[in-house]
Amino acid sequence: MAPPSRPTIVFFAGAFAEPSCFDGLVPHLQKAGYPTVYAHVTTLNPSNLDAVSCRSDVEETRKSVLLPLIEDQQKDVVVFTHSYGGIVGGAAAAGLSKSARAARNEAGGIVGLIYLVGNIATEGEGLLQAVGGAYPPFIKQGKPSPGLAVIEPVMQILYADADPSLAPAMEAAMIPHALAAFETPAPAPAWAEDSFDGRRAYIRTLDDQCNPLFLQDAWLKKSGVEWDIVDLKTSHCPFISCPEVVAAKMIGFIEKWL
Repeated sequence: MAPPSRPTIVFFAGAFAEPSCFDGLVPHLQKAGYPTVYAHVTTLNPSNLDAVSCRSDVEETRKSVLLPLIEDQQKDVVVFTHSYGGIVGGAAAAGLSKSARAARNEAGGIVGLIYLVGNIATEGEGLLQAVGGAYPPFIKQGKPSPGLAVIEPVMQILYADADPSLAPAMEAAMIPHALAAFETPAPAPAWAEDSFDGRRAYIRTLDDQCNPLFLQDAWLKKSGVEWDIVDLKTSHCPFISCPEVVAAKMIGFIEKWL
């Protein structure tokens, strides 16, 4: 008997980073038989600031990544999001659950949502509003130019538990992000749909200096839905400091859904 096919994992990175930030995590998942795809957002260092927003990120990733996989190739998909990617991936996945599609006699669909310290925003809410309405001091607005921002200091805020020798590479990987991503409203999220009951997972990062634990807990409570929650005693980006651990948590969730 042929082994069951594995769902494709679609990765939505946080702000200020290319999805290649997951390059150390992906091999652990591919070794376990999971195909992987990266989603790219419009607000990462855009050439035209007036043309981008949270909605443009959602619409572009849905059109260019999720719909081709699900509607054209009829694949099963797991959406994995980190930080700001939670808002983008969560909304891009709306209406695409496997169970909802099966009810319409349509093949393929999203079998579950995994948030690694993923930002949670309700419909019409922007990330800036979701974090309390003010930027934390490590968000350097207007750098390198108006309408953009970067995070400083990089290692302390994002990679405090990573190998210090990685500092030059991690600092070089910091990419300016359009503030419009955080200041414009998010579309309706998939996690609010009943079809994802029992299929929402959240990995909390307990020593996070970017999205502190109290903020993660506030988002989870505000969502008003049930999540399967596990904890990692890490900083904001455990896919850098302990990718094998993150992969094991992901596979544990996915195997429950298959």
